[in-house]
Amino acid sequence: MMRWLLRFFGVSSLATMVFCGLIDLIASSDKVETIFRPLGTLWLNVHGQSLQSLHAALTANGPSWLWSSLLLPILSQPGIFVFGCLALIFLALALMIPRRDLRERGRLERPDDHDPRYDRRRH
Repeated sequence: MMRWLLRFFGVSSLATMVFCGLIDLIASSDKVETIFRPLGTLWLNVHGQSLQSLHAALTANGPSWLWSSLLLPILSQPGIFVFGCLALIFLALALMIPRRDLRERGRLERPDDHDPRYDRRRH
């Protein structure tokens, strides 16, 4: 279950990375150089009210160091970089979790070695 959840978040982050890359590519199509927008700018364009409410909640009620030392540097990085790193982290964690064999979970029964119907030498 945990492995499936990590793979889901990894693929979702990968899809978001591609989406951010497409937005940056479309925005810089008429210019000579490629423009990579920061994640905070993308978030502000998509739903600015949620970003402002998060900022107000963290600076007023929560620890203000969380906004200034953790979230602000992340929001100043390009969105393609942030979601690419998240995808790598989630997919690497999913690969690190050992895969359980289906026979151990009881879903697949192993054929009896002494049953003549499953004798491989007869075929």
